[in-house]
Amino acid sequence: MELSVAELDNMLATYRQMEVELRVKLESLRSPLEAKYGRPVILFIESRTKKAKSLIEKARRYGWPVNGEISKHIKDIAGLRVIVQHLDDIARVVSILKNRRDLRLINEKDFVRSAKPSGYRSHHLIVEYDMYTADGAVSLFAEIQVRTVGQHFWAVLQHSMMYKYGLEVPDHIAENLRLIAEETNKADEKMMVMRQAVSKDLETDQIRAYARHLAGILRRLEAPMAASPVVDPGHHFETMTILELSFQLGRRGMHPQSLRPQELSRCSCCKAPFLLHEEVRVILPRIDHVQSSCDPVRLCNVCYSLVLPVLRWELAPVAENSRQQRELEEAGHLNRKFQQFYGEKIQTPLLTRLQKASVAMGEHLTVCPANLNVGAVTLLKAKLGDGLSVQVASDWDPQKAELENLSFFFKVNYRVVGRLAVTYHYPEIEWDEFHEPELVEPESFGYDELELERIFTQIDGALREMRGALRASAGG
Repeated sequence: MELSVAELDNMLATYRQMEVELRVKLESLRSPLEAKYGRPVILFIESRTKKAKSLIEKARRYGWPVNGEISKHIKDIAGLRVIVQHLDDIARVVSILKNRRDLRLINEKDFVRSAKPSGYRSHHLIVEYDMYTADGAVSLFAEIQVRTVGQHFWAVLQHSMMYKYGLEVPDHIAENLRLIAEETNKADEKMMVMRQAVSKDLETDQIRAYARHLAGILRRLEAPMAASPVVDPGHHFETMTILELSFQLGRRGMHPQSLRPQELSRCSCCKAPFLLHEEVRVILPRIDHVQSSCDPVRLCNVCYSLVLPVLRWELAPVAENSRQQRELEEAGHLNRKFQQFYGEKIQTPLLTRLQKASVAMGEHLTVCPANLNVGAVTLLKAKLGDGLSVQVASDWDPQKAELENLSFFFKVNYRVVGRLAVTYHYPEIEWDEFHEPELVEPESFGYDELELERIFTQIDGALREMRGALRASAGG
């Protein structure tokens, strides 16, 4: 006996109650995950309960009777969608949902690993949930979808296309949608690797040192082809699993006992372990170089993304002076900030004082280039005629060191007249309820403004003394 619309509405009211309960429970996961990983994992959650008309239409499309058994056929009457930030966040959220005691997993479809022919990607879970209604305890089914924001973006656009064309989507539209899905998935993978690279606990010096070691290996590989143009270092890498790597080394003559599986299944750079079926970036040794002590290059995706730009720079055929210029341009964030601070607060006002004094006294002002070689770095050396020398030195090397605290030393006629300690304070950022970054405190420099003014006053005093001495000698 078919259910009437009123009876369907009564049944759907129970599903709407379940939708609200499950949404509250999913929303409660957001803060703990953000606290655990230091970033938003779940961006937002959507939910809906099918309407009676939509339920009847789907049942008739599949030939199911619209009776009390309809919920056994249609298990997505209540649906929830969890939108996460990155691809690896899908597995995190799915694992949490599958381990919850208040949900029983009925069915699972992973369209992330195995996309639909249309290009659709998402992870679907059919769960059973026990709840209490005004009429007593019931168990109902719900579908929970977990997808990235990129996959959600594609699905929304694809749905709008399907809505316009119905089920008869033209072939060229369907193919373009599939290609866009592939590009979206590649963008998801790149964003995930970039996030891993940013959060990876790897020292820059460690990456640069390994990249230089690797550049030496690639130079030896390219030596026989010296006459040919330099190829991108990424061409030397092959993508394969650790099992495939073991097989390839065996084919190249390496004895099985010398493979050392424990070492082979670790990244050459960060030493992170690999799964045997995990794809990594590999540089295989040439056949004539295979020895028992051979150690093929194996890089995880994170290290590969960090090492490759350094390799390109190391292997680029540039002149030495051009290389030094690029080193200066690659100064880190803190260096750029301190250079800006030094220029605005110290160098510019100091040179302005000296230039005005040189004009007033008719003395020649000579500004010597900075000395960045040994000891305390001389950032500025200026001479006013033969009577006054002003220097600014620091424990900071703008080309190499990246410090949060440093000192500037001021010298007049090679005698220290003051020291200014400066501390860089990072900007303070909080996430609002929409997971948008909100600047709470801007970046700033902590220093004693009165001390800097005292130092400048002392330099002005030295300029006045020089001016007075010049007038006295002119009057004599």
